[in-house]
Amino acid sequence: MKNKYQKMLQKYNILIKRKVFVVVLVLFVILFLITIFYYFSQKTEVKLLDVGDFEELVKNQETFVLNVHTPYGGEIEGTDAIIEDWQNIKKYKEDLPEDKNTPIAVYCRSGRMSASATQQLKELGYKNIYDLKGGMIAWKESGRVTVNKSLI
Repeated sequence: MKNKYQKMLQKYNILIKRKVFVVVLVLFVILFLITIFYYFSQKTEVKLLDVGDFEELVKNQETFVLNVHTPYGGEIEGTDAIIEDWQNIKKYKEDLPEDKNTPIAVYCRSGRMSASATQQLKELGYKNIYDLKGGMIAWKESGRVTVNKSLI
C-alpha cells in the first residue's frame, strides 16, 4: 500500500513540475515578446526627406525647424533655431523643444552637418526627426529660396 501511495505521489509531483515548467516557459516567452516590442517601438529612425516633402513638413506649425550650418549662410523661411555648433547639439538642449515627440526638421548646407546633428537629437530622445536630403544646396537647386537675415 505504501509503495502504491509513493508511486501516486511521484506521478503527482512530476505533473506539478511539468505544469510549473510550462507556466514559467510561457511567462518567459511573454516577457521576451514584450521586451522585443518595447525595443522596436522605442527605436527612432531619422527620415531623410527630399525637398518637396521637407517643404511640406516645414509648413506644419507643429514642426520645429533647425538650421545647423556653420558658418551662417542663410536659412529656410520658418526656421525656429540656428545652432552653428552642430557637433555639440547636446549643449543647446534649452533651445530645443521640451516635448520629445515634436517633429524636428533639420538642415544644413549640404546634408553632412545635419546628418551628425540628427544622430545627436536621436540620442537626446527625440522621436520624429527629419533631415533635408542635399541640404540648402538641393533646396536652392529646386528653385526654392533661402533668406539671409544677416543682410537684413
